[in-house]
Amino acid sequence: MNYAAGQVMKIGDEVIADGMPGIVVCDFDRRQFASGYEDWDMPTVEMLGGGFLSSGVMVLTGEAGLIHYEEGMGDIVFVRDGKAR
Repeated sequence: MNYAAGQVMKIGDEVIADGMPGIVVCDFDRRQFASGYEDWDMPTVEMLGGGFLSSGVMVLTGEAGLIHYEEGMGDIVFVRDGKAR
């Protein structure tokens, strides 16, 4: 997935997701996962309530926990590259 400005979202990026600070921990489009989230790589397993985690990103927020976003869903704003920490 890409941010509105066009740059590619990357694992570890610090973001504001729907007004909440968070970190990108899973990139399902590129099959990349932050350390400790490798078990989320299951694109053919149906999730509770339906659907599959085969595209989009997962953002970890302090307020709402893990949130899955697909292209065009929600408002994710880049704050800082995870490597800048």
